[in-house]
Amino acid sequence: MVRTLVISYFFPPCTDGAATLMYNLCSNLPKNCYSVVTTEEQLGLYCWDNLGAYDKDFVLDCNITRLPVRTNRMHDRIKFFLLAILSGLLLNTKGFFDCILAVYPDEFDLYAGYVLSRLTRKPLVIYMHDLHSELKKRAHLYEIWKRLERRIFSSASAVLVTNEKFRDHYSERGIRNLVVLHSCIALQASKLRKLSETGPSRPYRRRLRIVFTGTVYQTNEDAILCFLEAAKKMEDIEIVFSTPSKKDYLSKVNTGFLSKKECLRLQRNADVLLLPLSFEPELREEVKCAFPCKVLEYLAAGKPILAIVPKESYMKEFIESYKVGLAITELSEEKMTNAILELTDERRREYFSGNAAKALSHFDARVQSKRLCSIIESVVQNRQLRD
Repeated sequence: MVRTLVISYFFPPCTDGAATLMYNLCSNLPKNCYSVVTTEEQLGLYCWDNLGAYDKDFVLDCNITRLPVRTNRMHDRIKFFLLAILSGLLLNTKGFFDCILAVYPDEFDLYAGYVLSRLTRKPLVIYMHDLHSELKKRAHLYEIWKRLERRIFSSASAVLVTNEKFRDHYSERGIRNLVVLHSCIALQASKLRKLSETGPSRPYRRRLRIVFTGTVYQTNEDAILCFLEAAKKMEDIEIVFSTPSKKDYLSKVNTGFLSKKECLRLQRNADVLLLPLSFEPELREEVKCAFPCKVLEYLAAGKPILAIVPKESYMKEFIESYKVGLAITELSEEKMTNAILELTDERRREYFSGNAAKALSHFDARVQSKRLCSIIESVVQNRQLRD
């Protein structure tokens, strides 16, 4: 059995996007086939500080090393980098792994994975959940990253990306060892299965409930502001946000942080689920390739998606290809109002909801986890043949 060392700054029971991705993948792997180096487990129901929420229902039973890091500040990230290398070297002396899987985001996962691969001569696989273009906001770090990016990516036996547009983005930049490994959702997990069971029908509700779950920040804030302005002028619309983001303009609609279980229930009690992405030019690359983890949870809820996304984005193609909702491709209050009015038609919503179940079957974590195992086994076998 091939054994993998996963280096991931974000990991369950943290429930932010990257950690949710790892939960879905790793919950379908044999627990003895991988070890994890990550940040210290969050204590208490909610500890934000850029590491995400703690949810005791999303703990994974695996060999895990938690480093004493609790924030995403630079000094803690450097600390994580150094301790991850030391922990990896110790695990290597015990023969705990044959391959290294470094998960982005965070860039220090990639740095640690690269250095550890060079020191142990174990093959490196990189899983890019997002682009790294947000570092443009910190120009000095971005320049360092760009110089390191090609060396790290070229040294990897495989660079995994979550969709075809992501692959094309890196392919155009000369990266050749690219493999698409789609995001996934643990469809067979009892928590999701129970929540997806048909419950008692809710009373007729005249108001259309539109729900957003997740973080509000630069990669979606302009779209959210435009949406709220449009919705404010409409009658019979109920807006519900579940976000840890403390923005003044959300004060009347935000429930605040909810556990993952409560969040999934909120999604299933919605009429429409909101998916906003930014139109800001400096975020164009990042948004173009983005596939937010919440998309698969939205599909599992079986509710139509109202996407406010740039026309060149993968999400626009996804929504229209699978016919799971409406995609608005400009910051236009008029177009948002028209889309919301279209979604007040129950038959229209049922059409999109029916397509959601079909689309979801392509993103089953059992399938993607097996594919990940196959990729890693191939990487290890090729390295052994070369050695």
